[in-house]
Amino acid sequence: MNKGIERTKGTIRFAFKDSNLKLEENKGLQSIIFLFFSYGKNRFKYSTGMKACFNDWDFRKQRLKNKVGLKNKDKINEDLSDLEIQLNSEYTNLLSSSQNVSNEVLKYKLDVYTKKIIPNQEIDTNLSFFQVIDKYIEEKEARISIITIRSYKQTKKRLEDYEKHYNRKLMFDFINISFYNDFNIFMEGKNYALNTIGKHVKNLKTFLNYALAEGYSSNQRFKSKDFKVATETTTEIYLTDSEIEEMFRKDLSKYPEVELARDVFLIGCYTGQRISDYNNLSANDIIEIDGIQFFKIKQQKNKRYKREVNCPITKEMRDIMNKRHDNKPPRKIAESYLNDYIKQVGQILKWDELIKCEFTKGGKTITKMVPKYDLIKSHTARRSFCTNKYKAGMSVYDIMLFSGHTTEKEFYKYIRIKDEERASHIVKTGFFNV
Repeated sequence: MNKGIERTKGTIRFAFKDSNLKLEENKGLQSIIFLFFSYGKNRFKYSTGMKACFNDWDFRKQRLKNKVGLKNKDKINEDLSDLEIQLNSEYTNLLSSSQNVSNEVLKYKLDVYTKKIIPNQEIDTNLSFFQVIDKYIEEKEARISIITIRSYKQTKKRLEDYEKHYNRKLMFDFINISFYNDFNIFMEGKNYALNTIGKHVKNLKTFLNYALAEGYSSNQRFKSKDFKVATETTTEIYLTDSEIEEMFRKDLSKYPEVELARDVFLIGCYTGQRISDYNNLSANDIIEIDGIQFFKIKQQKNKRYKREVNCPITKEMRDIMNKRHDNKPPRKIAESYLNDYIKQVGQILKWDELIKCEFTKGGKTITKMVPKYDLIKSHTARRSFCTNKYKAGMSVYDIMLFSGHTTEKEFYKYIRIKDEERASHIVKTGFFNV
């Protein structure tokens, strides 16, 4: 491809979606024409929606050839020229009005021009910082999990606390690296853990991306690499198969609520689900496949894209349901109670091994020796399932079928398997002659 059309501050060219090599081998193959725009260190790509083939394309002029019998060539060439002029005009206008230019903004402008989208004429650009956040949360409320919505509302509260503390009115134009540093210091002063601070910064960036995309703000300073979401790996435990069996066999009939929490938690250990899924099961979720009973579960993490899994009902689960719950899954228990009671179960079982925990809180590194029972929580059930199945030799792909992890990278981060354990697992799969 020859050099594109030079502009004062950018370069525009047109090229096919498919490689020239592929198209040259099949010169009649129709391929989408893309607009490519280079400005500064940025690269922007946009589908024109128009197609052409190798034989009909003038690579020097970046237009359709002037061939007799070639339909719509004049219309397509005219549309390509108009799109080029429009992009250059929008880019120049953004620069002249001192607005930051981004691929998102350029795509929006061209989508409006090509009528791919209809701009919202009712958008109120006078909405305040917090009103835009409220609007985002309202739009997402029916599509994402309750836990995520709660997290968004917590972040909004932290921002309101910041505004009140510093007596500064928050506006989108105010968000910069100086604000980022102040906001982090403010949360450290409140003695928040590093991962909690990172969660709020991540949510804030979600709000800012929404405001930018919807036209409520043109501020992009939050996209700086220094405006980062800080995280650290915390100490998480899992229960071994033998510990789970010990918990299963323990008589807790003297403590009905503790017994209920134990039973619900064990269902999580046997299914590998999140608490929002294993704490909501009913007899209506039981199905039969080839003579085997399963729980048919629609995972709740994302309301819009519910993943459906079938978890086999093990003998242990059947025993729990038959003995204490009228052949049904244990009734639901509040997560806060489950977390308290399951720690009590660990104490009763004398799981008091001290575990070293290091974390950052209030900007300081803290080291504590914590008894194992105090680290057990609702999520330990799912982590135990994944880790034990992995160590038993089940393939990661099969475990992920139940756990809901979408990538192996996230799965390995989740189970916190040591490198030597992972190496041993790989060797046992038979890929090495040992």
